[in-house]
Amino acid sequence: MNYPMDYIEKLNQDISCFDKVTKITSEMSQTFEGIARLIMLDRYAYKDLTGKTITVGDFVILTTHTDPQYPARGIGIVEEVVKNQLIIHVEEEFQSSLTDPEEIASGRVNRSLNEVEKPLELFFEQIAIRVAKGISDIDGEKKSEFFADFYHHLTEQNLIPAGRVLYGAGTDTEVTYFNCYVMPFIHDSRAGLAKHRQEVMEIMSRGGGVGTNGSTLRPKAAIVHGVNGKSSGAISWLNDLANLTNLVEQGGSRRGAQMIMLNDWHPDIFEFILSKIQNPVILQRLITTSKNATIRQLAAERLNFSPLAPNEKAWLEFFVQHQENNSTNPFVKDARQKLQIGGTYSVKDPDFLTGANISVCLTKEFMQAVEKNQTYELRFPAIDDYDSSEMADYDQHWAEIGDVREWEATGRKVKVHQTINARDLWDLITYCATYSAEPGIFFIDNANEMTNAQSYGQKVVATNPCGEQPLTPYAVCNLAAINLANMVDKETKTVDFDKLADVVKTSVRFQDNVIDATPYFFKKNEKQAKGERRIGLGVMGLADLLIYCEKIYGSQEGNQLVDQIFEKIAITAYETSVALAKEKGSFPFLIGQNIEETKALRQRFIETGYMRKMPASLRQDILTYGIRNSHLLTVAPTGSTGTMTGVSTGLEPYFSFSYFRSGRLGKFIEVQAEIVEEYLSNHPEVDNENLPPFFVSAMELTPEAHVSVQCTIQRWIDSSISKTVNAPKGYQVNQVAAIYEDLYRGGAKGGTVYVDGSRNSQVLTLEADENSFAEYDVSNDTETADDEIEEHCPICHEGKIEEIGGCSTCTHCKVQLRCGL
Repeated sequence: MNYPMDYIEKLNQDISCFDKVTKITSEMSQTFEGIARLIMLDRYAYKDLTGKTITVGDFVILTTHTDPQYPARGIGIVEEVVKNQLIIHVEEEFQSSLTDPEEIASGRVNRSLNEVEKPLELFFEQIAIRVAKGISDIDGEKKSEFFADFYHHLTEQNLIPAGRVLYGAGTDTEVTYFNCYVMPFIHDSRAGLAKHRQEVMEIMSRGGGVGTNGSTLRPKAAIVHGVNGKSSGAISWLNDLANLTNLVEQGGSRRGAQMIMLNDWHPDIFEFILSKIQNPVILQRLITTSKNATIRQLAAERLNFSPLAPNEKAWLEFFVQHQENNSTNPFVKDARQKLQIGGTYSVKDPDFLTGANISVCLTKEFMQAVEKNQTYELRFPAIDDYDSSEMADYDQHWAEIGDVREWEATGRKVKVHQTINARDLWDLITYCATYSAEPGIFFIDNANEMTNAQSYGQKVVATNPCGEQPLTPYAVCNLAAINLANMVDKETKTVDFDKLADVVKTSVRFQDNVIDATPYFFKKNEKQAKGERRIGLGVMGLADLLIYCEKIYGSQEGNQLVDQIFEKIAITAYETSVALAKEKGSFPFLIGQNIEETKALRQRFIETGYMRKMPASLRQDILTYGIRNSHLLTVAPTGSTGTMTGVSTGLEPYFSFSYFRSGRLGKFIEVQAEIVEEYLSNHPEVDNENLPPFFVSAMELTPEAHVSVQCTIQRWIDSSISKTVNAPKGYQVNQVAAIYEDLYRGGAKGGTVYVDGSRNSQVLTLEADENSFAEYDVSNDTETADDEIEEHCPICHEGKIEEIGGCSTCTHCKVQLRCGL
């Protein structure tokens, strides 16, 4: 984007009023194009939020179309100012989201002054200067040296900090530079819930994403002694928490993010998994096929039935009668179904828990029970039977322990609420994951066995919203990504490992400084952050690197190279952290009261599950010198920063080399992969339809290839990985289950399988169109013999099941349980 020189001169005069913003110079050139430019200006640029400098001719950011989920954003130029009202001409590429006929015709919109924001940083170099200065100031006398190093790698786009750092660093505002927060277990009381809710709200309002494990909340119908009542259950309270996401704004169009988890032993686990199902077809199928009475009952409770009005019935009969020769038409099928059951089904409270991602924490005991097809107990502290002293002990210690297995091991009483077949729960998880992309899975015991936090006596509670940071109570993490696309010698088609190591060293120091530079608003977060000095160094552009090296993503040859890259990153990061410990000291949780205690802590550190994989020489150095950071590595999604930089995001392959992106910046924004244009310009003999096989997209890969890359990388990651295993439409439940089993056996700490089109609204699509669950045929997933359907209806428990028009239908409530049509 070339801005007029007269505008640059005017903007520099305005910038004089803002001491944190660097004036634009002739050397600056990085403005990006298209959606990348919008991301930079909307998400990361310093802005005049007051509007005091806004005049005619200014470039501004505005919402072009309001939408609860995808409020479209755009860039425009102010053409007229009348008091507090602005006439703005929206740039042509952002006019497609306008909906008002007059606005569409003219490209002009009317907005109040407080609805727009004026970016003062139009060039990425301005952001880089502010960020590099804000982070290097921590180094005192050496700050000039490290400013130059940070600025170099930022402007070369070798190192891309996470959005919280790009937005906040050097601004002297109270926004957090940390992306990832995990709360402690919730104290099971009204006061505990209120406190937890308040803290989540505060974190989200300052830009952090929050993870919560709700397993300490008492199950539905448990006794509440203080008020002589019964609990509404864990899930209702977690929904209240999830609603905060839609209430708390983080500036502009940005909303917060939450992850809510529940352990597999919790008595409300079935309700938790079903709570986000928004499609009645899924629920009806579960009512038909599940052998578990609890699942059938909960699925039925989620459904509403609306009987046909007489005129609607008459119209549908007329429609079907005149479409006899068009029986494959989905509208005809739908009409027949409505007539057969006498109405339509919808989901009660379809927005329930939608403010959060949800995942199930799976234990080793559960996974073993699944493998051996054994029973499994859903249990909770036996609070119904506790006397006053036991209840006082529960109030004081349950939220500290948070694991019913540990609680029982201490001799405290536990109540078994239900004994289930483990496969019933496993099948429900994988079924819902197949057809609604949730819940995700978090192998909590794997995470705790591998975390370095066990050396200083802490355990993982939950993950952040995207799953790449399994964190202990009140733990936080700042993120950054190495742009692997820039780590390739394109002439030799090989990785420049020396350059890679240099960027890793810079990033570790940069991120360690972030811990001291960021503002804190909770003392417990500050104590935890500065106590363990955790950082999360990740990557973007892995797919680009493999293409440049002409290796196929997910292939054996490709994975060998990936393994070498992440080994280099991991060992270099740990070596750099040891060097920083020599300079600045170890992280405080690794320092004991005396020399002997410190030696013991270091010994435990090098014996964690992760550290046993590292070279003996590095482990010996940690024993001798300590280490600056408790954890150093993760792989975050980098959705916005990767798109801004123009490379593949995180460790993912390209979703497609031409796709539509929906998100906080708008809906159905077309994105073209720059690497394809680059290749075609260098290879004129090749066209877009005949790219080499190393141009492979996420939807072309087998799920097994996705899993192989994740497990290859996980070996070298001390935290975790945000990775989606993409599967094509029509993928079956047993296939999704097999993917999760492969992830577990491969040492993954979690995972998400996404079957294309399984949500009515998804972030990336191949076409600018909505998905429809009606395209799926769920009937092939499980076979239920006629004699397995209960004689009495599992929904109303009153009517009997009869064959009506080829369908197994309840004579009382008219629910269609199974249909052969």
